[in-house]
Amino acid sequence: MQPEIDRARLARDVRQWLADNRLTTRSAPQIYAGLNPAMISRACRESVLSAASMLALCAAMKRDPTAYLTFLDKRNQAVTASVHRETRGAA
Repeated sequence: MQPEIDRARLARDVRQWLADNRLTTRSAPQIYAGLNPAMISRACRESVLSAASMLALCAAMKRDPTAYLTFLDKRNQAVTASVHRETRGAA
């Protein structure tokens, strides 16, 4: 099982938090330490965030960061078959 971030849910919650608090990507960092406009914009676009950025956003929103973890079962992935291949030897 591999943990992933549910970026769609995080984006939805960040946008809702901004709307509920009448904040913009520029006004939120003026009120909440650790945030910056680029980080908020990336979160709203479902882009990859660093762990520190996600934690800072969750702290500002007063949300549990583990709520955004999903666990993907990678055990049944399709893989290339391991077969014997002939190669040419040195001439």
